[in-house]
Amino acid sequence: MSLFGHDSFFCKHLVSKLALLGICLAIAAPRANAANITVGSPVNGSNISSPVLIRAHNIGCNGLPPTAFGYSIDGSSGLVPGETAFDIDDPNDPIAAGTHTIYFKAWTTRGLCPVVSATFTVGATSVIGIPASAISSGDLDTSIGWYEGHDGGTPGKSTGSTAYPVITTVYDDARQFNMTYSDRAGERWATYVGADTRSTHFVLDTYVLLPNPSQVLNLEMDVDQTLANGNTVILGTQCSAVTTSWEYAWTVGPHLDHWWSTNLPCNPQLWAANVWHHIQIGMHHDSKGVVTHDWVTLDGVTNTFANGTRMSSHFAHWAPGVTNTQFQIEGSSPSTGTVTAYAHKLTIYRW
Repeated sequence: MSLFGHDSFFCKHLVSKLALLGICLAIAAPRANAANITVGSPVNGSNISSPVLIRAHNIGCNGLPPTAFGYSIDGSSGLVPGETAFDIDDPNDPIAAGTHTIYFKAWTTRGLCPVVSATFTVGATSVIGIPASAISSGDLDTSIGWYEGHDGGTPGKSTGSTAYPVITTVYDDARQFNMTYSDRAGERWATYVGADTRSTHFVLDTYVLLPNPSQVLNLEMDVDQTLANGNTVILGTQCSAVTTSWEYAWTVGPHLDHWWSTNLPCNPQLWAANVWHHIQIGMHHDSKGVVTHDWVTLDGVTNTFANGTRMSSHFAHWAPGVTNTQFQIEGSSPSTGTVTAYAHKLTIYRW
């Protein structure tokens, strides 16, 4: 007598138990989650310059922690590993000009997680031509000597503050600048770069982020150097919403009086909010304080100033050799407003 022929009741219960077991297994099995990868840089759809900062974080998938993490560019079969199974932090990946897609890939003990990608464009990388003998200020974000004050050349009133380090999109070591103002006033922050009467060529290199670009009328970045004769040369450049162009400073008489609109378009109010913009400005001067603004690179695209030479020097009562840099914001509101801006890796090269 067979077991199953003897007792159909047993067969029914065995089938029902197997069905119940299948339901239990289905409940217990982890679900295939969406990719748990957060990309800090490059941002999808962004225009950036090379070398590219590549930063991402992941927590695995299917409820399991990651065992490996890496990325590849375009159709490359090679995988660049992350610093850990959770994080990628590669600040200097040289990538050719053009549009590219980066693929972030994470694994757990169960295999490959869903892949996350971002498409971005690298602008034509500028050849700055900084000689090996050039002096670098290093990262001035970290300077403890930043001080601020209202720019008397602007109307209204302003007060400001600054803080370092602060955590932002992509970077966690940026310098924050805060301004409260009335009547389109401007606030400037400055820090000491070095003692130098001999250098004649300068490159200002920084990343800037604006959370609310509509509040910014002008964004100014300067290098100031006092020569041996006591005159201070102002190598000043600003992105202006007034003329919608890059402007540079020039002097009439004993004081800095004017901004000269150039052939190069720029409007800070049209910049994408909460996106890092890479700015590089090349300029030089002669022994009399006549400044030539050579070129500006914005997000990897380099343009040359036309007729960028004018006198920009006056006696500012500074000691010979004092060289500093200034970061300035002017507000756009005719009544009152607030502006926050961030700078990262602000560096001055000189030779």
